[in-house]
Amino acid sequence: PDTRQALTGLFTEKPQSGEVTVGENITFVAKVNAESLLKKPTIRWFKGKWMDLATKCGKHLQLKETYDRSSKVYTFEMQISAAKANFAGGYRCEVSSKDKFDSCNFELTVHGESSTHHPSPLLRVDGGIFVSADGNDDSGELDFSALLKKRAVQVHSEPDVDVWSILSKAPPSAFEKIAFQYGITDLRGMLKRLKKMKKDEKKSEAFLKKLDPAYQVSKGQKMKLAVEVADENVEVKWLKNGQEIQKSGRYIFESVGNMRYLTINHCSLSDDAAYTCVVGEEKCTTELFVKEPPVMIVKNLDDQMVMKGERVELECEVSEEGANVKWEKDGVELTRDESFKYRFKKDGCKHVLIINEATKEDCGHYKVKTNGGESVAELLVQGHRSAKALTPSIADLTVKAKDQAVFKCEVSDENVRGTWYKNGVEVKPDPRINISHIGRIHKLTIDEVKPEDEGDYTFVPDGYAFNLSAKLNFIDPPKIHLDCVGRTAESTIVVVAGNKLRLDVPITGDPAPTVIWTKREKVISEGDGRVRVETTTGHCIFTIEGAERQDEGIYSVVVRNPAGEDTADINVKVVDVPDPPQAPKILSVGEDSCVVQWEPPQFDGGQPITGYVVERKKLKSYRWMRLNFEPFPETTYEAKRMIEGVPYEMRVYAVNSIGMSRHSPASQPFVPVAPTSEPIGLCVEDISDSSISLKWRAPERIGAAELQGYGIEYRREGTDEWIPASQGLTERTSATIRDLNTGDKLQFRVRAFNMAGPSAPATLAQPVTIREIMQRPKIWLPRALRQTIIKKVGDVVNIVIPFQVLWTSVLSYLKHNFSKALLVILVKEWYTVHDHYRRTHCVVSDLIMGNEYIFRVFSTNLVGLSPEPCTTKDSVYIQKTGILYKAPNYKEHDFSEPPKFTHPLVNRSVIAGYSTTLSCAVRGIPKPKVTWYKNKMDISNEAKYRMLSKQGVLTLEIRKPCPFDGGVYTCKAVNDCGEDVVECKLEVRSQISKEEKKDANI
Repeated sequence: PDTRQALTGLFTEKPQSGEVTVGENITFVAKVNAESLLKKPTIRWFKGKWMDLATKCGKHLQLKETYDRSSKVYTFEMQISAAKANFAGGYRCEVSSKDKFDSCNFELTVHGESSTHHPSPLLRVDGGIFVSADGNDDSGELDFSALLKKRAVQVHSEPDVDVWSILSKAPPSAFEKIAFQYGITDLRGMLKRLKKMKKDEKKSEAFLKKLDPAYQVSKGQKMKLAVEVADENVEVKWLKNGQEIQKSGRYIFESVGNMRYLTINHCSLSDDAAYTCVVGEEKCTTELFVKEPPVMIVKNLDDQMVMKGERVELECEVSEEGANVKWEKDGVELTRDESFKYRFKKDGCKHVLIINEATKEDCGHYKVKTNGGESVAELLVQGHRSAKALTPSIADLTVKAKDQAVFKCEVSDENVRGTWYKNGVEVKPDPRINISHIGRIHKLTIDEVKPEDEGDYTFVPDGYAFNLSAKLNFIDPPKIHLDCVGRTAESTIVVVAGNKLRLDVPITGDPAPTVIWTKREKVISEGDGRVRVETTTGHCIFTIEGAERQDEGIYSVVVRNPAGEDTADINVKVVDVPDPPQAPKILSVGEDSCVVQWEPPQFDGGQPITGYVVERKKLKSYRWMRLNFEPFPETTYEAKRMIEGVPYEMRVYAVNSIGMSRHSPASQPFVPVAPTSEPIGLCVEDISDSSISLKWRAPERIGAAELQGYGIEYRREGTDEWIPASQGLTERTSATIRDLNTGDKLQFRVRAFNMAGPSAPATLAQPVTIREIMQRPKIWLPRALRQTIIKKVGDVVNIVIPFQVLWTSVLSYLKHNFSKALLVILVKEWYTVHDHYRRTHCVVSDLIMGNEYIFRVFSTNLVGLSPEPCTTKDSVYIQKTGILYKAPNYKEHDFSEPPKFTHPLVNRSVIAGYSTTLSCAVRGIPKPKVTWYKNKMDISNEAKYRMLSKQGVLTLEIRKPCPFDGGVYTCKAVNDCGEDVVECKLEVRSQISKEEKKDANI
């Protein structure tokens, strides 16, 4: 089945099968609604499988089309007049518009000739078939078997030839004849380019096989240029007339091993140029010649018989506008001689040979020739009767639409009657055309002139060989038929940057108007530039290839002809992805989070910003991780789930309806840290009339950041203002605050500081009054001293008495009994280590490490101890003995190795729209750096792709791939010891619609 039928239905009314009797007329009607179409639909009628009926228009077949601007419906009609039995069979109607297509099959049944014929008006039959009994004898010929036998057109089916080869071998005198035979329109340009071509016989190091000197292709066909390079990994560039060719739908670049291909689809005359393949500093060049298809004769010459002195017009119609034809008489080519006996007229596809005042010498066979066929007609000239004097001539008329045209001529005798002809066909009176004869004056009046009234009008008096001719020229003011005109938002044409904009503007006017496109009063010329205009029959085409931001603006189109002019303004708006935002700023950081802020981009791409995408990465990493997959509408974002103490960077993308911008510059590096917990155990150690001493312990949780110190603040009771107690921070866990006012009631708090800021405060339970606390001294007498102590006379009594007293209160006590107080303060506890020891040196054991000792020695006899001891001058400190660990020496083993893929990438084929992953495994020491490529282009910073790495397993995630994402994907691992590469091919298939599935099941 024809898969194109599954696209969409374009017909609003399809032609239906019908029946007709031999000799009657029938009309098939098809209707197409063009409201949703960007371009005028093209319709083709076929008989059988491939016979195109457009070339068979004539006596029995006419094709018509009309357009209703109010309903935007095209009506196409195929009228068959005077049907014959061999017209029966299957017919097909095809309609297409850009990428849409529809077709319909129908049957025509022809019955035998009826016994009687009665003229009847057109009758409508269900399905759009019209049957009529009135035939038209001056139409064309639809008897296909008869057409094959007719002498008129002789088409020679010849094999394709290489014109370049023929020209290179032919003498210069035969160039013009070869150009006409093979349809070469620009012979001079072709010879000039062939002359410039040079043969390069020098052996090339970059190319194993170069391009041929020249290639030839027919218009509309596909051309493939191929070169073979020496290095299969080398990149090549293709140039057209010195300009680099960009990849598009028409130009396709391929690389297969050492071969490099350039494919040009649907070759047009603009592709006729010089093409160059460049590899480094070397290049090879070829010429591509685009040959136009042969010009066919679609309407043949008709045999004519005229009277001597009459005007003769031999007319034919060819398949291409502006084609060159040759006229011959009895085998001799006709030219414009000095007497201007022969006139050659060209009107679009029509070509006319005009002979003024035919003579007997003009009898013969006239032939018109094209490079695709020829047609022959016979002209007979008979003698004339004696004529009476007529008016010298009839004036040519030029009228506008709906005006009145009057042709008037005067004969010498009022009894002479005559006939009016239009293009050789007798003019019949109707409600719009009036023919009058009053005396010697003959008038032809045409009311409300229409375009079809244009032609050559001739008055022929009955019985005379003379005639008078005049031409009616119809001029219609030009008109631009465009819906989107003006400068309002509704009339603006929006195009995405990089895409192609093509405006096919219908225009009308007779004669064909000239078209001028301007932008800011600068005329846009026709040509092959990026912004260009083209003018064809009934249309002016405005094209922007790869729209850019500077293409935005008001474009004006002006159409002019002698009847007037029309103008229209077209507002073109180019939309693009936005500019990247400014570098983001970090407002604050937390233990595992931060708050980032950025400014909107300066240019939003012509569309509102829908949101932003935020990414982060570790400072020493190369992989960016996306934090939100849906656009975030605000310009302040809180990023979470970060590792405390690790430095990070942030960047932002802007998103609008067109797509995502480039990323912003990275933010300044920052480290997520949290403040410490509050200090613990805050209390008052001492207080006086002007100072207070506080002490506390370090916080339980310090965190990843280093503790910088403590800040002490106080505030008076009843106020909310906290006043720093000292400048800067203190590293100690105690502090004395001086110069306070006696009697103030103050509240104190202490906070710990690190790079994240202050912690929660540790506050005293209640305010403290700055005033010295007066207390009576207290003596804490031990229980052992509450009993009687008996000592010998002369023994030293060493009594330790604990007491509690403020130094300020004890000053008076020290004045009265200073020696006693000093004894109490300086008393130390003595222990006897040896008793009745006779040597003058000793070793003291069982001492406690870390303590400091003073020793004294008494001498003794039978009476007792000496009055005064001998005391050591210096104290002895018992050092703590430690164990020093000496690590053994080991020779380090070199574990480094180059990267190696232990599991390669596998070729995959996926369906568009479904996310997919490519995975491989790699090992290497040190850990290799991994980079992903698509078609040898780095995709590390592309937001569409997500790269993962876990325990040596590498994964590339492609979100919702489209056919454009297909290609060769490469994974490259690099470390100090070497590198390794692995690649695979990814094919992205389009989704199968429901209609295609149904067709497949059928």
